[in-house]
Amino acid sequence: MRLAFVHSASEWNGRARVFATVARALSERGHECWFLAPAGSEAAMQAVERGVRTLALPPGEGAWRMSRALRSLLPPDFADALFVHDDVEHLAAALAVRAARRGMVVRRIGAGETLEQGWIGRRAERMSGTRYLYTTESPPSALAAPSGTLTGARAEVGVAIPPAVAGTVRFPSEATALVLVATRQSLRRATNVVRAAALLAQRHQSLRLRVIGSVAYEQDIKLLAAALGIGRRVEWLGFVEEEAAYHGVAAGWVVADGDDAALGALTLMAHGIPVLSERTTVAARYISDGIHGALMANLDPALMAAETALLLADGEVRAAMGAAARHRVEREFPQREMLAGFELAARGVRERAPAGHA
Repeated sequence: MRLAFVHSASEWNGRARVFATVARALSERGHECWFLAPAGSEAAMQAVERGVRTLALPPGEGAWRMSRALRSLLPPDFADALFVHDDVEHLAAALAVRAARRGMVVRRIGAGETLEQGWIGRRAERMSGTRYLYTTESPPSALAAPSGTLTGARAEVGVAIPPAVAGTVRFPSEATALVLVATRQSLRRATNVVRAAALLAQRHQSLRLRVIGSVAYEQDIKLLAAALGIGRRVEWLGFVEEEAAYHGVAAGWVVADGDDAALGALTLMAHGIPVLSERTTVAARYISDGIHGALMANLDPALMAAETALLLADGEVRAAMGAAARHRVEREFPQREMLAGFELAARGVRERAPAGHA
């Protein structure tokens, strides 16, 4: 199959990571896949670095121009399925499909999201058959499904189990490194983790904090760490995927939303690291409080420091939580299941393509 994954935003976020991961993995399975992102954007550069076949969209364009770009960038025989996330991408893909007389649209509803359509999305539905690919929301029944759409499909977020972790246990009792996974959008909440780390540093001289995600590029949080006296104890890793980033980590804080929160939590869990997070709908879906980590009602630095200190002090509890977390990812959220969901959705729209779209 020929599959196109459209990401019109410039930032490298959870949505982009899901599409790029699926595009790369399905390419390895023999499908022809493209990841499309704005030229010169953070998303395009990160996708290229990860070995994803990337095409450059004109930056800052509307649905009509994006649709023309899709037709010019994709091969003459077009794609079997175009994956999108939002209304504008949906309309652009629908216009391109209609003009090419081939292909169908799959609109993904990310982790923690619900299907919310404006007039643009409804117009896109009328132009091209659409299949909705749900993540954490249950697909609606046939009576509740949007009109003119194919049967909804499901693809839960999944991550790969690192080879160094699979089948082994790595929970050093002396681990004093903490991880913070956060995005630019959660900058204000992420500063509370830095404040909590500063409180912990007063009693743990070897404590280190590793910051992963787009928040690591924000100057404000770096200045705060310096002002609190822990600037030299923080590693600003940013968009890192190396396994070494998770070695010797006692616990990880996830301060994000949507797909970013899901991927952050599941990645830590796959590495056997207990997860701490604010109690949100997305976090509660993946983390069972007291089993895989801890969920807190609010991000008060003093309370966060106290909760983290309990984990730092008890290696056996960390080991039990980390093992339970890793086993849950292996059992319920493996990457292979996510890939199968995307592949099934694409095959479904291909089989249901109307006459004249073959």
